[in-house]
Amino acid sequence: MSWIVESAKRGKKLQDAFSISGTPIFIKDRLPENIKFEFVVKYIENRIPPRFMRGIDVIYVGQFEDFKKRDINAYFEDGALYVSNEQDDEMDIIDDIVHEIAHSVEKEYGRHIYTGRIEKEFEGKRRRLYDMLKAHGYSLSPVFKVKMEYDKEIDEFLYKEIGYEALGNLVNGLFPSPYSVTSLQEYYAIGFEEYFLGDVKYLKKVSPALYSVLESLMEDE
Repeated sequence: MSWIVESAKRGKKLQDAFSISGTPIFIKDRLPENIKFEFVVKYIENRIPPRFMRGIDVIYVGQFEDFKKRDINAYFEDGALYVSNEQDDEMDIIDDIVHEIAHSVEKEYGRHIYTGRIEKEFEGKRRRLYDMLKAHGYSLSPVFKVKMEYDKEIDEFLYKEIGYEALGNLVNGLFPSPYSVTSLQEYYAIGFEEYFLGDVKYLKKVSPALYSVLESLMEDE
């Protein structure tokens, strides 16, 4: 990846200036003028414990081929966190980075996170939502009630057929967000975001098992 070498040469000053708890950040493509990246870094450092950054070797900001292929704007893979430079504001990119930090934490603390508590909670919510969707006239497979891992058909059904706006009205008070319905892993990652960036009281009320797991994760040194 020649852009990494070029970015390192062109942006050595940026690399020195921008890091999150010691994790270096390479700016491949320019961010919008309205985004102050110093704010982004400080905001995340003030909320995410440094030990949760241990699984991330580097953060790349820019445009990457997988974004278009997978219709995403951030992902975590092989110790690297990739995030799009096309963002509306600071909180937009903060949400993306923290979400992918959640997935890196998931890889390191998976046995602590997935002990059966949030699996049971997630499946119970999926079953309730299944009945609600059926009552609203949607046609969907019973697999929806029990399949916890990511499934492209379920993802597209939620995103394209129902739409997140309509889904948001249905899951209010049941799931932390419409996207958290997608899979058990996204349920956890959205909960992680909510715990550190959002409304902790709401998370505790809506997803008590998930909240409890995150609380114990914070206490586990």
